[in-house]
Amino acid sequence: MRIGLQAVVAPQHPLAALGRPATQADLAPYVQLVLSDPVGAEGANYGVCSARVWRFVDLGRRLDFLLSGFGWCRMPDYLVTGLIASGQLVALQIEDDPTPREGLTIYGAHRRDRVPGPAGQWLLEDLRRRLVSA
Repeated sequence: MRIGLQAVVAPQHPLAALGRPATQADLAPYVQLVLSDPVGAEGANYGVCSARVWRFVDLGRRLDFLLSGFGWCRMPDYLVTGLIASGQLVALQIEDDPTPREGLTIYGAHRRDRVPGPAGQWLLEDLRRRLVSA
């Protein structure tokens, strides 16, 4: 499955007032809110532009910090489309953005000899439903 990403910031954040696509130099001094694997942060840093990074293992907490104006980040389209429309977030255009335009691939994996349990089945179906309707 593919999921689209949108760079966003709270309207009170200085990046929201740029009035033009943000450059790497514009982004670097501000905190970038990054979703990370809880196992280790030493892996690859895809799309990290800022010298100041705050890592989150929970998408909901990252959204809370984003809405409070603590930094900027890329969020799944399905989570921020309504927030952008309501003015709670501002879409950021990034000059020479390295994020793939077609979005990122999300994989759901399970053991072949075991059917996912109720939570796993719900998660896979929820992802399918959100991505098909997006």
